[in-house]
Amino acid sequence: MADIKKTTLHVAGMHCPSCDILIQDKVGELDNVKSVNANYRNKKAEVNFVGSFGPDHIHRINQKISRFGYRILLPGEHEEDRNNEPLTKRFTDFASIGLILFILFYFAQELNLIPSFPTGATLTLSTVFILGLIASTSTCMATSGALFLTTIGKMNGERGTKNNLWAAISFNAGRILSYGFFGLVAGFLGKTIAYNFQLSSLLTLMISFLMVVIGLDMARIISLQGFFTQTFTKGLFIRLERRLISNPRRTSFLLGALTYLLPCGFTQTVQLYALGLANPVQSAIIMMIFAVGTMPALMAIGVASSFTKSSFFPIIQKVMGTVVFLIGIYYFNNFLGLYGINMLPLGTANSEESVRNVVMKKNVQVARMKVVSSGYYPNNFTVKKGTPVRWEIDGENVFGCQGFLVVPKLGISKLLTAGSNVIEFTPTDAGQIGFSCGMGMYRGLFTIIEG
Repeated sequence: MADIKKTTLHVAGMHCPSCDILIQDKVGELDNVKSVNANYRNKKAEVNFVGSFGPDHIHRINQKISRFGYRILLPGEHEEDRNNEPLTKRFTDFASIGLILFILFYFAQELNLIPSFPTGATLTLSTVFILGLIASTSTCMATSGALFLTTIGKMNGERGTKNNLWAAISFNAGRILSYGFFGLVAGFLGKTIAYNFQLSSLLTLMISFLMVVIGLDMARIISLQGFFTQTFTKGLFIRLERRLISNPRRTSFLLGALTYLLPCGFTQTVQLYALGLANPVQSAIIMMIFAVGTMPALMAIGVASSFTKSSFFPIIQKVMGTVVFLIGIYYFNNFLGLYGINMLPLGTANSEESVRNVVMKKNVQVARMKVVSSGYYPNNFTVKKGTPVRWEIDGENVFGCQGFLVVPKLGISKLLTAGSNVIEFTPTDAGQIGFSCGMGMYRGLFTIIEG
């Protein structure tokens, strides 16, 4: 029996647990390699082999992994880490991007290109799809696709080509259904919590905190990689990957489903948003559309991986991290809004429209509002001080977070029902009375003027 020898390879480009699996897979394809143990944290791979292991072997490995953005470093060679920027520069970039986004947002609102903030923080399906497209170029997403595509590449011949097609279909079907399932679970969890004011406000605070942290991680201000291990998930991927050739259709479905568990700031952000929707159907659809958005780049993974190594990718990553951070700040404002505090008065009601939303009937101001899947409509009202207000709420869709109404200044926490709901109050002071769903996501405003 030949003696087993050991060598350590230094691998440039490793950044997450997915990289460990891919490097172990590609290095393990060499005939004389017995086992490989890769670790993305120290960017090394311990290789057990028989016979020799020289420059020719390293060259062959680099041919296999270079298309995915990895490279075995030669002795004395060091990786150029473009993410190793001074902290002051990272903060400066972060602040500059945030300022530019605020300016663009301000002008977009002034030009009526986007709705004012009180209408609620909602993501359209098209926006979520675009987020999926962007997310599919992120390094972790790209590597998860590479794990699959490189493995099915082992299936050669006519039968292999057919298997590749079925495996590709199964892989993406697994991703979409898995994301939909976890979205459904998040929706049920959010719905359960949303009907308890204390729990829903705590959940809103938790979502805001997580989004802020994830945004800072994506913007390279902090790093979360050292706090999480994925030994169990990594082991599952390795076992499934080994079985993929013998049963490509079924195993690739499970492999695609498990990619949900890979760390990705984009996925975590959309999942948190789905949780905040507190609507199982909407949450599931949001997550499935996001997964569909990741499909094109995952199917052309070589292009996506090359893009992650381009000079533009760090900038895009910082921009998206700043956006997620700002969304987290907005969620924190939603949390404060549940207690009548508005930290970010970024939108104001259209006075003419809000006046038209109220009619006088027998010395009572009647404000009519519908509860729909996207929140409250209309959600801006102008009423006079000292005159009774009858707030008629038509519960067309009260199956999500919007079904639990909170009016902090009036001390109201009301579970809305399908059909007619009525709230009566008499404003005694000029100013504003804000209202929102139990999570603070869908919001509205009463503006009180002198009678």
